[in-house]
Amino acid sequence: MTPISTITNMAGKPIRAGSGPIAIAVTPDGKKVYVADGYSDTVTPITTATDTPGKPIKVGKAPYRIAITPDGQTAYVANFESNTVTPISIATNTAGKPINVGSHSNGIAITPDGKTAYVVSGADHPG
Repeated sequence: MTPISTITNMAGKPIRAGSGPIAIAVTPDGKKVYVADGYSDTVTPITTATDTPGKPIKVGKAPYRIAITPDGQTAYVANFESNTVTPISIATNTAGKPINVGSHSNGIAITPDGKTAYVVSGADHPG
């Protein structure tokens, strides 16, 4: 993962975030970044002030997308191969109990009021 200054358009020093990073999300306050690693089934938290990665957080198989609640309390990770969504506490960087959803969860979005997360499941289509 490489940070880019949007002021200078200059790339910073690359940050190691697993062996197969596939998705990224930033907390609303900009203090943390979460990077999903599809190869190791983890999400790595990164502190933006220092660009320092934390301990990878184990989630479901093949984490594919991340969405963070508007209040910055929880990150939700759509796990493509385990057909689950894993909630992660931003305060403690710990994973909660996986939530069963449709097959091949490949997208997630949270409503602006933070009350509902919508998950796209590639194998669950009508007709």
